[in-house]
Amino acid sequence: MAEARGGSLIIFGTFIISLFLSQLPLPDLLRWARPEWVLLFLVYWVMRAPSRVGLFYAFGLGLLLDLAQGGVTGLNALSLTLVAFLAQLLYRRMRMFPLPQQGIIIALLTGLNQLLHYWMQGLTGTHGDSLLFLLPAVFSGLFWPLIFVFLDRLARTFDLN
Repeated sequence: MAEARGGSLIIFGTFIISLFLSQLPLPDLLRWARPEWVLLFLVYWVMRAPSRVGLFYAFGLGLLLDLAQGGVTGLNALSLTLVAFLAQLLYRRMRMFPLPQQGIIIALLTGLNQLLHYWMQGLTGTHGDSLLFLLPAVFSGLFWPLIFVFLDRLARTFDLN
């Protein structure tokens, strides 16, 4: 039981790190190059420990991200829950793919997340006319191998399943 509690604290700690990374200030030029850190960490843990991390984690993280960003409450909760659901459906297949191919799937999941945000912002009248909103999907796919290796080493060090 202590191992399960310690593992949950480590998983929760990585989510706190991802929330922190998502809020780091960037110059305007790099604003669109920010990967979706919370989504990357969430998909990793859904793939690594699907019995521990699932839709409730995704919903809670989404609400925390909504509060941190000060946007429409529930938007990140909805989109992260949808992405976590899709990751739960695909995690057995994704585990077998090499990291570059996983990065492509991550880019697609992040793109879906970004499209949902864009659509919801369109309903509230706060979106732009540019396709730059899809750039975080590209950078998330590119950062996926680094995040995967980092979290995988952490999970193996603490023997998390």
